[in-house]
Amino acid sequence: MKGIFRIRDIPKIAFLYSARFTIPYLPPGMKHVLAETLASFTSGGERAAVMGEELRSLFGRGTLSSEAIEGIIRETVSNFRKDLFEIWSFKRLNSRTIGDLCYPEGLDHLEKARAKGKGVLVALCHFGSYKMVLPCLGYRGYPITQIAANPLEFTGDHISFMKNKVMEIEYKAERSLPAGFIYIGSSVREIFRVLERNEILVMSLDGVVDPKRITLPFLKRKIRLSPSIAKIARKYGTPVLPVFTVRDRDDRHRVIIHDELKVDWEKEDSDRHFLAQFCRLMERYVTAHPSHYTWFLYKNRTEPPKIGPIITD
Repeated sequence: MKGIFRIRDIPKIAFLYSARFTIPYLPPGMKHVLAETLASFTSGGERAAVMGEELRSLFGRGTLSSEAIEGIIRETVSNFRKDLFEIWSFKRLNSRTIGDLCYPEGLDHLEKARAKGKGVLVALCHFGSYKMVLPCLGYRGYPITQIAANPLEFTGDHISFMKNKVMEIEYKAERSLPAGFIYIGSSVREIFRVLERNEILVMSLDGVVDPKRITLPFLKRKIRLSPSIAKIARKYGTPVLPVFTVRDRDDRHRVIIHDELKVDWEKEDSDRHFLAQFCRLMERYVTAHPSHYTWFLYKNRTEPPKIGPIITD
């Protein structure tokens, strides 16, 4: 495995090459307790300071109390660890056990969209455990494919050994799912084939690869969203359904499928109008569940993508 070896990463590397192999075999409750325990040791310091500043900027200074911000940060780090352990356990999933991890809400919207026979575009963002839509629908028999950056593209000799290993684990976990992947840079014809078969195609609007962006107001800040999904919807007449995943109190994921976004693609500036609709929904979810988006805010600040920050001032 390539990468930069750092002394401070030794405990984490030791975990990846030892206890990590037991994670998929633990009962869900035990995984979550372990994740919460680990999070309790990593929810402070510089990371917490950055997250707190990002939350104050997003919601407005004075809107959230110090106690509320501390609680959001604890929940953010805990959810991140839980998400990681659940992804590492993807290979143990099947159609009988998927209900223990996640369940869909709004399948009627999906069925109505598929009845049009032009495929379905699922629009999501890095909110909550956003990858959960793949096993949630895939194990229920829905043909589903995601357009995404290949996790291995984020590895290299200039990256830490530990991060390279985590990306490799994530790649293998994804490939174990009953889902297809079209990695950025693949032929456009692959997209057409998925929609031609009336299947589901998943795209992230706040992804970190597409350089073409439309900037919109986002709570007290601004967000740069990709219009690529709008261009595909216009070209093929494919309905677009927003999907958001919320972690319930019992730690199961509720994959919420919204009704089709209505857009007159013949009108000028229809891409912006479409993205504005999605953005208003996104604001609603982030306001209700701020811990589901704080990790993305943190990474956006500390490791901005090559195309520039997604959330700006």
